[in-house]
Amino acid sequence: MSSQVYLVGCGIGDPELLTLKAYKIIQHVDVVLYDHLISDEIMQLVPPKCTQVFVGKQKGFHSMKQEEINALIIKYASQGLTVARLKSGDPFVFGRGAEELQSLIEEGIKTEVIPGISSSIAAPMMANIPITARGYASGFTVVSAHLKGNSVNLDWIELLNKANHTVVVLMGLSRVQEIVEASQKIGVSANKPCAIISNASRKNQKVIATTIDELVINAKEAERPAILVFGDVVNFKDYAMENLNTATQKI
Repeated sequence: MSSQVYLVGCGIGDPELLTLKAYKIIQHVDVVLYDHLISDEIMQLVPPKCTQVFVGKQKGFHSMKQEEINALIIKYASQGLTVARLKSGDPFVFGRGAEELQSLIEEGIKTEVIPGISSSIAAPMMANIPITARGYASGFTVVSAHLKGNSVNLDWIELLNKANHTVVVLMGLSRVQEIVEASQKIGVSANKPCAIISNASRKNQKVIATTIDELVINAKEAERPAILVFGDVVNFKDYAMENLNTATQKI
């Protein structure tokens, strides 16, 4: 088989949320490169004969720079092997998939991108938070609080004052102090609802419903990986449960 690289979106951790195409690719490639966000359950789907290479990145510890990962993918592909770069969520949603695709295109290596379920959409869903619930939000924005070089991104903070709007923040758990301080400077209500969703879809999933005023304190109890959701939709879960209980009592 000629060399081929797949940038595979592996979703948020639950292997049953993989696309069929992602599953089939994982079963038939020669090499997989994966990081710490790929769940053990998904890695168990990789056949034993397949070469597995850890290229993990996480806050405070990078086993490889992005340029080194790109070079490693190219190295295996140049040997005539089929390679799957397993990426958490979707490769093109703050996943550096574009950088990897660009490097492969420049080398003339055949590459296919396999979409995955992004945590920006799926994590709120797993927490029963509908990010565009009618009457709560007419739109949503997905941002990253983390930029290249470990710098913080707060260009989006004014969106917290936008009515009927949901803001989903990726890679923001370690930046909550800066987020809160920036929101206070522009007069965002201290009671602005916020949710911290950790390990979405996994056995240790945890949801903390809080407010901007209490965010820093509650963030200390949250585990990574986690996303932040700001907006009135955070309160939808309570509304839904109240109505569910009422309906149950009537029955």
